[in-house]
Amino acid sequence: MLPFYVGRRGCLEATSYQVDPIMNSRLPLENADTVSLVCALLVRFPELASIRSMPAEGSVRLTFALRARLDKRAQAALAEAIEDHVNGYLMLAKDESRAMRIECEGDRSTTFVHVTRDTESFSKGELELIVALLRERYPEALVRNPQPEDHLDADPAAQDEAALYAVEALRDPAQSKSLVGFREEARVLVYFLKSQRKAKASSRR
Repeated sequence: MLPFYVGRRGCLEATSYQVDPIMNSRLPLENADTVSLVCALLVRFPELASIRSMPAEGSVRLTFALRARLDKRAQAALAEAIEDHVNGYLMLAKDESRAMRIECEGDRSTTFVHVTRDTESFSKGELELIVALLRERYPEALVRNPQPEDHLDADPAAQDEAALYAVEALRDPAQSKSLVGFREEARVLVYFLKSQRKAKASSRR
């Protein structure tokens, strides 16, 4: 199964465990369910470098990586294209964006594209649209993370359904913990932000 790590880095404290049919989790059940869904989303969309959920702000940030250095003009053009496509998609869905911010940062050989959206209007269909746009504009430069070893045995329909549930979970106003999920080779890592109250991790199985 696909290994992932859950916990905190820096102000977070990392803990690791394996995804199994019966999850041996050191987190409360609702957090473990959220982790599983975020893992499913990252596996379904290997173009996603990372995803950050910020429920207190009602927003989610998607990050994509390009093996190319985009100058300021190219960055602005890309941001405009993403914004136009998302707004067009929302218009067809008879919805509108409450918040959208597109930022690019990079070095000599890599550019990271950050798309921050409000969770209320964000959807799996929009994510598919953004991925398709990036694939079309940067077919060679867009970084796609390697798939886990058991990916060939996965059911595409089940993966799509899990990704849909993942987006719905991120949209859920009952979510209270911020988290960051990202891919590192064939692993998925998920970190929860440190809560105000420290609770002793449960060792029950």
